[in-house]
Amino acid sequence: MPEEHDLEEIKNQIFGLLNSSPFYRLIGMEVTDAGDGLSRMRMEVEEKHKNLYGILHGGAVAALLDSSCTIAVGSLMDREEAAVTVDQRINYISNVSSGVLYGEGKALHKGRYTGVAEAKVTDDEGNLVAVGISTIFFVRRGESQVRDSKDPRDNRLK
Repeated sequence: MPEEHDLEEIKNQIFGLLNSSPFYRLIGMEVTDAGDGLSRMRMEVEEKHKNLYGILHGGAVAALLDSSCTIAVGSLMDREEAAVTVDQRINYISNVSSGVLYGEGKALHKGRYTGVAEAKVTDDEGNLVAVGISTIFFVRRGESQVRDSKDPRDNRLK
Protein backbone atom coordinates (compact mmCIF):
# COMPACT_ATOMS: atom_id res chain seq x y z
CA MET A 1 0.00 0.00 0.00
CA PRO A 2 1.47 3.39 -0.94
CA GLU A 3 2.29 5.90 1.77
CA GLU A 4 -0.20 8.77 2.43
CA HIS A 5 2.08 11.38 0.78
CA ASP A 6 2.51 9.08 -2.26
CA LEU A 7 -1.28 8.80 -2.62
CA GLU A 8 -1.58 12.60 -2.48
CA GLU A 9 1.07 12.95 -5.20
CA ILE A 10 -0.75 10.42 -7.40
CA LYS A 11 -4.02 12.31 -6.84
CA ASN A 12 -2.35 15.61 -7.82
CA GLN A 13 -0.96 14.00 -10.99
CA ILE A 14 -4.40 12.71 -11.94
CA PHE A 15 -6.02 16.12 -11.32
CA GLY A 16 -3.30 17.79 -13.39
CA LEU A 17 -3.88 15.34 -16.22
CA LEU A 18 -7.67 15.77 -16.15
CA ASN A 19 -7.54 19.55 -15.81
CA SER A 20 -5.15 19.80 -18.76
CA SER A 21 -7.78 18.21 -21.01
CA PRO A 22 -8.30 20.44 -24.08
CA PHE A 23 -12.08 20.38 -23.59
CA TYR A 24 -11.87 21.22 -19.88
CA ARG A 25 -9.59 24.15 -20.69
CA LEU A 26 -11.90 25.28 -23.51
CA ILE A 27 -14.97 25.59 -21.32
CA GLY A 28 -13.18 26.41 -18.05
CA MET A 29 -14.16 23.28 -16.15
CA GLU A 30 -11.95 21.83 -13.42
CA VAL A 31 -11.82 18.82 -11.12
CA THR A 32 -11.48 19.92 -7.50
CA ASP A 33 -11.78 16.55 -5.77
CA ALA A 34 -12.25 12.89 -6.65
CA GLY A 35 -11.86 9.48 -5.07
CA ASP A 36 -13.73 6.54 -3.62
CA GLY A 37 -16.55 6.85 -6.16
CA LEU A 38 -17.12 10.59 -5.67
CA SER A 39 -16.18 13.68 -7.65
CA ARG A 40 -16.41 17.45 -7.34
CA MET A 41 -15.98 19.93 -10.17
CA ARG A 42 -16.46 23.63 -10.79
CA MET A 43 -17.05 25.92 -13.74
CA GLU A 44 -17.44 29.67 -13.77
CA VAL A 45 -20.27 30.83 -16.04
CA GLU A 46 -18.82 32.96 -18.82
CA GLU A 47 -20.30 34.79 -21.78
CA LYS A 48 -19.13 31.99 -24.10
CA HIS A 49 -21.38 29.53 -22.22
CA LYS A 50 -24.60 31.47 -22.83
CA ASN A 51 -27.31 30.83 -25.39
CA LEU A 52 -29.11 33.51 -27.41
CA TYR A 53 -31.42 34.21 -24.43
CA GLY A 54 -28.46 35.21 -22.25
CA ILE A 55 -28.65 32.16 -19.98
CA LEU A 56 -26.32 29.20 -19.64
CA HIS A 57 -26.58 26.78 -22.56
CA GLY A 58 -27.79 23.32 -21.55
CA GLY A 59 -24.78 21.78 -23.26
CA ALA A 60 -22.45 23.40 -20.73
CA VAL A 61 -24.49 21.91 -17.89
CA ALA A 62 -24.52 18.54 -19.69
CA ALA A 63 -20.72 18.62 -19.96
CA LEU A 64 -20.36 19.33 -16.24
CA LEU A 65 -22.79 16.52 -15.36
CA ASP A 66 -21.12 14.10 -17.75
CA SER A 67 -17.64 14.76 -16.39
CA SER A 68 -18.85 14.61 -12.78
CA CYS A 69 -20.36 11.17 -13.42
CA THR A 70 -17.42 9.82 -15.42
CA ILE A 71 -14.82 10.97 -12.90
CA ALA A 72 -16.81 9.53 -9.98
CA VAL A 73 -16.90 6.09 -11.64
CA GLY A 74 -13.40 6.63 -13.01
CA SER A 75 -12.05 7.00 -9.48
CA LEU A 76 -12.84 3.28 -9.08
CA MET A 77 -11.16 2.13 -12.32
CA ASP A 78 -8.04 0.06 -12.70
CA ARG A 79 -4.98 1.77 -14.21
CA GLU A 80 -5.38 0.03 -17.56
CA GLU A 81 -8.97 1.22 -18.01
CA ALA A 82 -10.33 4.39 -19.60
CA ALA A 83 -13.94 5.57 -19.43
CA VAL A 84 -16.30 6.86 -22.12
CA THR A 85 -19.95 7.82 -21.73
CA VAL A 86 -22.46 5.74 -23.69
CA ASP A 87 -25.69 7.18 -22.24
CA GLN A 88 -26.66 10.32 -20.34
CA ARG A 89 -30.02 11.52 -19.03
CA ILE A 90 -30.52 15.02 -17.66
CA ASN A 91 -33.25 16.89 -15.87
CA TYR A 92 -32.79 20.66 -16.03
CA ILE A 93 -34.25 22.31 -12.93
CA SER A 94 -33.40 26.01 -13.20
CA ASN A 95 -31.46 28.38 -15.40
CA VAL A 96 -28.34 30.40 -14.61
CA SER A 97 -26.77 33.46 -16.21
CA SER A 98 -23.79 34.16 -13.93
CA GLY A 99 -21.72 32.84 -11.05
CA VAL A 100 -20.00 29.54 -10.43
CA LEU A 101 -21.46 26.07 -10.98
CA TYR A 102 -20.49 23.01 -8.96
CA GLY A 103 -20.85 19.42 -10.13
CA GLU A 104 -20.93 16.55 -7.66
CA GLY A 105 -20.89 12.98 -8.92
CA LYS A 106 -21.44 9.67 -7.16
CA ALA A 107 -20.73 6.21 -8.57
CA LEU A 108 -23.68 3.85 -8.23
CA HIS A 109 -22.14 0.82 -9.96
CA LYS A 110 -18.71 -0.22 -11.27
CA GLY A 111 -18.68 -3.47 -13.21
CA ARG A 112 -16.24 -5.04 -15.64
CA TYR A 113 -17.59 -3.31 -18.75
CA THR A 114 -19.92 -0.56 -17.53
CA GLY A 115 -20.48 1.80 -14.66
CA VAL A 116 -23.38 4.03 -13.63
CA ALA A 117 -23.18 7.33 -11.80
CA GLU A 118 -25.46 10.17 -10.81
CA ALA A 119 -24.56 13.83 -10.50
CA LYS A 120 -26.06 17.16 -9.61
CA VAL A 121 -25.12 20.69 -10.58
CA THR A 122 -25.72 23.56 -8.17
CA ASP A 123 -25.02 27.28 -8.39
CA ASP A 124 -22.88 29.27 -5.96
CA GLU A 125 -25.93 29.83 -3.72
CA GLY A 126 -26.62 26.09 -3.47
CA ASN A 127 -29.65 26.14 -5.80
CA LEU A 128 -30.16 22.97 -7.84
CA VAL A 129 -29.58 23.60 -11.56
CA ALA A 130 -29.72 20.05 -12.97
CA VAL A 131 -29.46 16.37 -12.10
CA GLY A 132 -28.36 13.52 -14.32
CA ILE A 133 -27.35 9.92 -14.60
CA SER A 134 -24.75 8.45 -16.96
CA THR A 135 -23.74 5.00 -18.11
CA ILE A 136 -20.00 4.68 -18.64
CA PHE A 137 -18.24 2.07 -20.80
CA PHE A 138 -14.72 0.91 -19.90
CA VAL A 139 -12.08 0.64 -22.60
CA ARG A 140 -9.03 -1.49 -21.78
CA ARG A 141 -5.59 -1.82 -23.27
CA GLY A 142 -5.83 -3.95 -26.40
CA GLU A 143 -9.65 -3.90 -26.40
CA SER A 144 -10.32 -0.39 -27.75
CA GLN A 145 -13.55 0.00 -29.67
CA VAL A 146 -13.08 3.76 -29.80
CA ARG A 147 -11.80 4.72 -33.25
CA ASP A 148 -8.54 6.69 -33.41
CA SER A 149 -8.24 6.73 -29.62
CA LYS A 150 -5.04 6.74 -27.62
CA ASP A 151 -4.21 3.71 -25.55
CA PRO A 152 -5.93 4.22 -22.16
CA ARG A 153 -2.67 3.46 -20.38
CA ASP A 154 0.19 5.76 -21.28
CA ASN A 155 3.38 7.09 -19.72
CA ARG A 156 1.93 10.38 -18.40
CA LEU A 157 1.24 8.77 -15.01
CA LYS A 158 3.91 6.64 -13.43
